[in-house]
Amino acid sequence: MVSKAFFTGSKYLVEDNDGRNDYLRYDDERFLAVLSTAGRKLLQAPFEADDRKAAYLKSLVRLNEAYFSAREYENDAKGRYYKHDDRSERRFRIRTAERFSDLRDDLRTLLAAHDALVEAAADYVDRTYDGAERRRARSAVRSTLLACTDPAVSEAWYPTFEAYYYSLSPGELVAEDRERRKQRIEGTENSRGIAELLDKPGFRKLTERDLRRIRQINRESPGSDARVWKRLLEDYGWYLTHERERERAAPGDEAG
Repeated sequence: MVSKAFFTGSKYLVEDNDGRNDYLRYDDERFLAVLSTAGRKLLQAPFEADDRKAAYLKSLVRLNEAYFSAREYENDAKGRYYKHDDRSERRFRIRTAERFSDLRDDLRTLLAAHDALVEAAADYVDRTYDGAERRRARSAVRSTLLACTDPAVSEAWYPTFEAYYYSLSPGELVAEDRERRKQRIEGTENSRGIAELLDKPGFRKLTERDLRRIRQINRESPGSDARVWKRLLEDYGWYLTHERERERAAPGDEAG
């Protein structure tokens, strides 16, 4: 696990920026500023649940590691569109698909940690308060937890998702052919390799259940711009629609 300094606000933390997101440095370690803030808020939450708080902090660390790994992957992918090598291009896209799959697991880990904390907070409030005071305490604790989870999804998990998408759709390249450029400009990703990416056995895609959880957290969160689920649907339909089509086709397949 990373140094506790990121969650305690050590005076030795140094602010920095990677050109896209702010992060904190401590010695050779880096931690997204939004995740550090979420961790500090969580530690200040007015209820005792040390094991569940620790699990949540670990999920933040996991998101942090995933983000910097994704940015390194994205930087390494720049200029590597294999225009004259279909096999290499497919391998690259399948590797990227596996990264997407891991990222979905990271999201579920965070949401599960959030739900566990909400349950622990509700138990604590019920044991400690009565009547109107109980309602106020529930609301305060819930707001605290949403203020942790929403930015972690919208400003840490989502940018990590985007980094892998940028790896598939890099900026305009010298080696980019007309078809690939058209796809990049129009936001369509149907070039060779996408079919293999989506149909790869064991590739666990983002499902409607996950989107519902993101939508619920966004809707209830005090954040000002938390429409992650809608941006996913609008901007990355090639990734999400495939799963819905399979679910709709499943009953007919079974009947046949």
